[in-house]
Amino acid sequence: MLPVVLFLIANNWYAKNVVHDKVSETYRNTLDIFVGQLDLYMEEINDYLYKLAVLDADVGLLAAFPVDSDNYVLTKVRVQNKINRDVGFYNLLHTVFIYNENDIIFSSSGNYGQVKRLLAQEAPRIAAQHRQMLDGTWMLWENDLMPGRDFLVRLTPSENNQYIGAIISISDILDLLRIQWDDDKIGESAVYSREGVRMADPLSFTDRTLPIANLPLLDTPYQIVGQGENRHLVMIRTSSMADIAVAVAVPEKQMLQGLPYFQKAVYFIVLGLVFLFSMYLLFIQRTVFQPLHQLINGMKKLSLGMLDFRLQTTNTVEFQFMANTFNNMAEQISNLRIGMYEEQLRAQKNEMKQLQAQINPHFYMNSLNIIYNFAVLKDHDSVKKMALHMADYFRFIMRVNRESITLEEELKHIGNYVEIQKFRFPEKLECIVDIPERWRTAALPALTLQPFVENAIIHGFLNRREKFIIRIHGEIAAADDGDKLVIVIRDNGVGFHPDVLDRLRRGEELPASESSRLGIANVVQRLKLRYEGGAGVEFDNDPGGGAVVRVRLPLPAELSAERTADISVIGEADDVQSVGRG
Repeated sequence: MLPVVLFLIANNWYAKNVVHDKVSETYRNTLDIFVGQLDLYMEEINDYLYKLAVLDADVGLLAAFPVDSDNYVLTKVRVQNKINRDVGFYNLLHTVFIYNENDIIFSSSGNYGQVKRLLAQEAPRIAAQHRQMLDGTWMLWENDLMPGRDFLVRLTPSENNQYIGAIISISDILDLLRIQWDDDKIGESAVYSREGVRMADPLSFTDRTLPIANLPLLDTPYQIVGQGENRHLVMIRTSSMADIAVAVAVPEKQMLQGLPYFQKAVYFIVLGLVFLFSMYLLFIQRTVFQPLHQLINGMKKLSLGMLDFRLQTTNTVEFQFMANTFNNMAEQISNLRIGMYEEQLRAQKNEMKQLQAQINPHFYMNSLNIIYNFAVLKDHDSVKKMALHMADYFRFIMRVNRESITLEEELKHIGNYVEIQKFRFPEKLECIVDIPERWRTAALPALTLQPFVENAIIHGFLNRREKFIIRIHGEIAAADDGDKLVIVIRDNGVGFHPDVLDRLRRGEELPASESSRLGIANVVQRLKLRYEGGAGVEFDNDPGGGAVVRVRLPLPAELSAERTADISVIGEADDVQSVGRG
């Protein structure tokens, strides 16, 4: 049944197009003749204006005599007689005029007083735009003194700022058009500007007019405008001599006549089939599309990491099998993800052990060299202090495989490291720690802060003439995902190089030739794995000089209620970018 209905619809559509094509072809041919004749009239008037401006001796003499002289008056009389004779000779010619700054001479088939006032108002403005008409085209103009308001004007320059012009009324064109098209009720016509705006109403046959005020001038054989009973088949032809277009419209209901009844019958058949098809689609939606939508939704949730989502089974055997398979797959992915996470932790521990192996020999050799020098100098007290600090330092290193340590233990380890470095740089190095005692019980991964202190001494302490000071203090910062404990490590050294700072903020890797660089990269990775994005490291340069590193850690529950006036609160709107340091 559906193919038959489609055939009827296609046949009806084809029949309408055939009628449109044949009718439009007939009307277009007649319209081409009319517009061609209209352009011919305007070309004849152009030739007349050119001869009057260039070849007529009396017109040339007008510019040679003073306006108040007798010769000018006699010449003006002769010119007036000529244009009075010529104004009725050319078809559609409404007014001929000669304009200069001092006088206007004209002859018109219209009301003399109205034309005189119109020329007095518009002639100077038309003359100011005469260059737009040098190619022979006519300009579209409007004035309430002209019957129908709209008219075409053409201006030809003569000698001594004198212009010869002609006016064609749009209403006269409409009257001529209506005589041809409306006499036997064969169509409706109108004149439009190039912008598609309908021009003046005719002075006669005003009982019929094209019912379209604004018409798009498309480059097509015809176009359909209007809706329902007001649909029209419109043919348009533009003039080559003026900015106007002539349009003829034929009511579609007169062309098609009995076709609409056949259309309605086809439409009812189509509506019945659409209803049946809609019921079929509703059935398919419930049995097929809805389970598929649930499957797609489940896949999206799996892609977002929601591994606990499971599909509900349906009564359809195929979709029941699909749901069970999906649920089994989700369970396997969940188990696989947990295994991968555990593998990452093992790899991180291995990386930590590798880092220890890289740090210990290098640092150990430097420390032994310092002890040797003190022994040579027989500075036994310094040897004792150095040995004790080294023992505490390496004892801490051997215990960093613990999951977490307290902030107090980390600060003591930093103190041992700084004291060892002070033996290398006597009276040139100082570390100031300003963290309340109640905060020092907070837990954090081992070797979270020491690598940044080591990095500051190695890369920031370049000016050995001035004392290098490292300050470590704590802050509590408010954040959307909970309050943070912020440990700030600040020095007065040379700070980060701009390129290095930019790479640190973007999380790019830096050359790993120094142990301090490896330690910093290790800290960033361990914080990401340990807190799953809840912790991070920020890098910046102090405007007063030196580097600034902020380590953000989740605030322990026992400290969240202790926010007092001595805590400096900072917000997440801090200008420093939070990235991993490599």
